[in-house]
Amino acid sequence: MEFKKRFTVLGNLAVILWIGLGSLAFWLYNQVAGWLYLVAALIGTYGVLKFLGCMRPCYHCKKCTFGLGRISALFFGKRSLKDPKESYGLASAIFFYALFGPFPALFLFVSTVEAFAVLKITVLLCLMAISLYSGLTWRTPTEHKERL
Repeated sequence: MEFKKRFTVLGNLAVILWIGLGSLAFWLYNQVAGWLYLVAALIGTYGVLKFLGCMRPCYHCKKCTFGLGRISALFFGKRSLKDPKESYGLASAIFFYALFGPFPALFLFVSTVEAFAVLKITVLLCLMAISLYSGLTWRTPTEHKERL
């Protein structure tokens, strides 16, 4: 597999933004929870996923990105770049999607119900937009069939 440098950098910046929004969501609920989420998400992503992404021998990749290309591909790449059966496993992919999207959104929603603030709604909408965009990259391309 080949991961372009621009895709790898932009994808990882998007993952960091996603983690930052999740951390802000927890921080708006409870400051300690926000810091704990930030540390856990960064270790989980750039520790565990980076390690799991590099478990395949290096000759499978045309250019070594030290696992960062696979992180970008997992969350924001085309369907053809995702290979959870060979590197991450579908269970870990689902776990990290839930960790980045619905989990912080749920806490932010509860916080918004307790005390409404425009910032909370803005963060919630941004968090859900990134989650939706990332989730849509998992769709399988459909063939366009001609109608009779």
